[in-house]
Formats: sequence, C-alpha cells, structure tokens
Amino acid sequence: MNARLALTSFAFALSLGLALPALAAEPPTEPAASAAPASKAEKRLELLRANAGEPVERVRFLRPMHGYEVVGPLDLLVWETPFKAWLVTVRDSPACNRLENEWKLGFDVLNDTLNTANGYVVGDNGLRCRIDSLREVNVKAWRQAERDAGIAD
Repeated sequence: MNARLALTSFAFALSLGLALPALAAEPPTEPAASAAPASKAEKRLELLRANAGEPVERVRFLRPMHGYEVVGPLDLLVWETPFKAWLVTVRDSPACNRLENEWKLGFDVLNDTLNTANGYVVGDNGLRCRIDSLREVNVKAWRQAERDAGIAD
C-alpha cells in the first residue's frame, strides 16, 4: 500500500511539475505605452520648442500682452501681439506642477519686462513660478509645421 501511495504521489508531483510552468507563463503583452503616438498637445509643444529661438534673458513689451495659453506642464505661450509669441518655461517646483488647473495667471514683471532674473508667473492661491527661460517663437514656421503635421486648428 505504501508503494501505491508513493507512486500516486510521484505521478501527482510530476503532473504538477509539468503544469506549473505553463500556468506561470505570462500572456503576450501589448506594446509599451511610450510607443503610443503623442497626443495633439504633446505634438504641439514639441513643434513650439522646435520653432523657438535661443533663450534670452529679458523681453520688453511695448504694449500690454495680447494673451497667453498654457501649452505644457511648465510651458506657456505668451502672445506679445497676434503675430509675435514667446515660449516661457517656468522652473520645475511643487508650486508649479499644475499650471493648467489655475483659473487665471498673471505675470510679475518690472517695467513691462519679462525676465529670467526675477520674473514670475503668478496664479491663484499664492502660486509663484519663477521664469526659467524665454524663447521667441517663429510663429509663421510653427503654424506651418502644425499644418504639415495635421494638427492645426
């Protein structure tokens, strides 16, 4: 009887040993999420950066700013006029992680000048984001790049 029990235990262990690797095998996975195409907003920011000039330390506005839009987690497009724009990047900090969630933003400027020495983007609830870089955007080239990429509005 012991021999029969041993043989049954051995057969069970053998079948379990053959079955477990098949159960442990992982199903095929989908391609990585990073391989997914960029969203329209991400592509737009990429094209803005590609069509922005070298960083400058300050920008003097001769008239009030025309407007702004949040274009990335730390990036704003500041319109000096409807045809001239600046890509403004703020310093990465916990206070500046959610610019797109602010109801309104302002610019702490001195003498109508945005600058990287002491310029800030100011939001509701005391948000103060230091300006890290200012780059003029070639608006005409950027808009053409958006049309070529099929993301123009």
